[in-house]
Amino acid sequence: MSPPQVVVLDTRGVSDKAGFLSACARDLDFPTYFGGNWDAFEECLGDFVSSRQPVLVVWTGASSLDSEVHASALAIMSDRFDAGADLLIVDDVTVAPQPDFALDHVQLAIPAGSQDLARHFWVNVVGLVETPKPLALATGGGLWLTGDALNLHLGIAQEFTPARLAHPAIMVRDFDTLVERLRADGHDVHFSPDVPDVRRFHTDDPFGNRLEFIAF
Repeated sequence: MSPPQVVVLDTRGVSDKAGFLSACARDLDFPTYFGGNWDAFEECLGDFVSSRQPVLVVWTGASSLDSEVHASALAIMSDRFDAGADLLIVDDVTVAPQPDFALDHVQLAIPAGSQDLARHFWVNVVGLVETPKPLALATGGGLWLTGDALNLHLGIAQEFTPARLAHPAIMVRDFDTLVERLRADGHDVHFSPDVPDVRRFHTDDPFGNRLEFIAF
């Protein structure tokens, strides 16, 4: 059996009966005498199917139609598509609009010569993953780290002063396990119950930078 001929019916952006029938006349190559009503649609669709078998009609934009138009069109098409003719409905995939702003990364300062200690804390204790820095930036030292939805950059500050007020607030799923790992590594964990229904704590990195962790 030969493969079916594929015909695309595109009704994206069409909502009413007239627009739908016009798109069908265009894409399904209805004759010029097509009357532009449901009876004529049923007749011309039957002729199209019988003359094109095997045929696969890929209909995109079905979800754009008004509900009554969609129901009538689908009923007629289901009746007319028989053995040797198939209908595949592919509704448009909608993508959420891109935000005006999004956070790419957070940067913390660390002292010169402290990369190994920072790596131990953020990779071995916290559980982030180190990623290579671009070659043009690698000579400056520091580390780039990632989590599932987190980019953290550690930059070398020659005259280092720990951040005691400004801080990142990092959400973590395995909250209790992180608390255990931090305490086992000698870090103080200070829970903050002042925000209702939010489990969170503060701690410091090995250099005195303030950190906040929040449970998902």
